[in-house]
Amino acid sequence: MAPWIQEKAAYIKLDYQVAELVPALITKDILYQMLGQKKVYSLEEARQLQKKQYSMEQYRDKMDMEIGYSPETMLSILQDRCRYLLQRGSTLNNPHIPDSYFHGWERIATNHAKRLRELVRQELLNNASAIDTATQ
Repeated sequence: MAPWIQEKAAYIKLDYQVAELVPALITKDILYQMLGQKKVYSLEEARQLQKKQYSMEQYRDKMDMEIGYSPETMLSILQDRCRYLLQRGSTLNNPHIPDSYFHGWERIATNHAKRLRELVRQELLNNASAIDTATQ
């Protein structure tokens, strides 16, 4: 399946690059547009941005001011949220494996679990023999 998986990885590669690069483009000006310009942002405001992506411990660990977050830290939280949203959207859910991929494979119509175990054992033994031969 390696070629098929490589094809799917190549398909979403640029999406992941966008997800890594775009958050850095978010500036304090954007933060200020969203939450207003403040000296200190509250835990509630951080949770409005990041939702449940952080645990309460993570929210507390990120607090860099006595009662909340500095604009710099809040910007980092916003950038994390952006990254999360973009990465979530750059996945490939339930990709279709074409029937042609399975051409020549044994069709397992009965005793599925038993036959699958047999095939896996056989493949493991074949690979172990190949490894033994290569190391001798």
